Amino acid sequence: MYTYIIVDDESLIRKGTIKKLQPMSETVRCIGEADEGGAGIRLIEAEKPDFVILDMQMPGMDGTQLLQYLPEHYPGMPLIVISGFRDFDYIKQAISADAIDYILKPFSREAIQECVQRAIQRLEDSQSISRQISDSYEQKEAAYYEYDRQNLTNLILGFQTGETSISSQRLKFINDTHCMVLLTLHFSENPVNFHVQEWLEEGGFGDLALFLPGTVSNTVGFLILFLPNSGAVKPQNLVWQISTSLIQSAKQHMLSLMIGVSQVHSSLRELHTAFEESSAALDQQVLKDPSENYYWYDGELQPRSVVWQKEDEFLFRIEAGMTQEVERLTEDLFEWFAAIPDFSLGDAKYFCYTLSNQCRRILNSYLKQENEASSSMQNVVSQIFRIRELQDYYLQFFLNITELLKSESIYALDDVIEKVKIYIQHNYQKDLTQDFIASLFYLNRSYLSTLFRQKTGMKFVDYLNEVRIGKARDLLDNSERKMYQISKAVGYDNPKYFFRVFKKKTGVTPEQYRSRISDKGGHNA
Repeated sequence: MYTYIIVDDESLIRKGTIKKLQPMSETVRCIGEADEGGAGIRLIEAEKPDFVILDMQMPGMDGTQLLQYLPEHYPGMPLIVISGFRDFDYIKQAISADAIDYILKPFSREAIQECVQRAIQRLEDSQSISRQISDSYEQKEAAYYEYDRQNLTNLILGFQTGETSISSQRLKFINDTHCMVLLTLHFSENPVNFHVQEWLEEGGFGDLALFLPGTVSNTVGFLILFLPNSGAVKPQNLVWQISTSLIQSAKQHMLSLMIGVSQVHSSLRELHTAFEESSAALDQQVLKDPSENYYWYDGELQPRSVVWQKEDEFLFRIEAGMTQEVERLTEDLFEWFAAIPDFSLGDAKYFCYTLSNQCRRILNSYLKQENEASSSMQNVVSQIFRIRELQDYYLQFFLNITELLKSESIYALDDVIEKVKIYIQHNYQKDLTQDFIASLFYLNRSYLSTLFRQKTGMKFVDYLNEVRIGKARDLLDNSERKMYQISKAVGYDNPKYFFRVFKKKTGVTPEQYRSRISDKGGHNA
């Protein structure tokens, strides 16, 4: 029986987590709850739990401080971090604290149970290694070798920081006398009956090849292939022979296998770079009718720049908290990917990455805090090599943000024209037309035009220009941007048209307006 405590300032989350783990009651038991980090430390000191589930944001001592304290005073204790989206930039601290996993709120029963299973596995592995180290040299070497395997996985994924040391004599010798290539393997399904390391040993490659399972998906694995430094064998030839043979063997087990191959590297310390290369190689696969099984990295490829006509609608549905519409549009997005000739998985990842950044900016504008892209999230995406898995992953991401924005009730008004005005004020810099605005709010264009004038006393285009010119005046007052930059920033692609509208609204040109501010001792004086 393993024990745990949960540290979270929200009682509902604590109780809900305990309830979700109730089906595992024969294996794990909660022995305490705390609502902030200091109380959590006192509880740990008193109860000595096997692992801890903790939240990032709490009053008093928060998760950030707790993640600094626990690894130092309780090394080896598995930590499971639960967090909301706004904690994404804290995830790197969870990784550096050697947390077993993190999970985003709201999370399912299956998700938290999987995290706990991994924590139990780590405890069992640690206990097993501790017992082995106390035995003979051979047993110690085997334990060190297993320890190295775990460290190498962390090194591949970029989790290992600082100087990397090899403990086992076997890998020390290989690392000192060989260069290496990393193969990232992606199976069509979990290869439960195809054991890659056994296959390597049976083929005589056991001493010069090491297979490591992936951490995100059971269909992904990593094969480190050691090559003699002598150069007697051309790396490409050897890698090709092993890869083609491995692909054929997988077929015999009713599995398809794709392999991404890195360039040759001189040391295991370069494993993360090798992983980025092999991952980028696999990302070259074309979404429509992929035919290749083997991809060699031959230099960084530039992702394609494409325009999705429904992007602005998609961002609006997220901002408005419209869950069903976001789900439908995400499906449309991936269908659109599949229809683009020669569109690759890497192109899809890049587009989703830029789209997710726009979603973050919308969320940050309401939460009033800055969040950069999560390195942990990028690491997860880097291990996804199937378009459906990528779609499922980003759908959950988009839905999480949609749910958070739904609680902000941004467009929870009865007056549709007020909703339109809010949207214009937030998106004045975009190419806004009455047709597009009408489609967002499920209105007929002519009806929107009539209703807008009745409610505001202004034409739609006049109101839009008024908002844009107001923003332009702010930029002229408070920045030193050039005129064409201000024109672009407020939604006018044509600076001459911007000048005409500005003068019509204010009676002066933008230069004259800025000059007056300067004469009065303003920003530009």
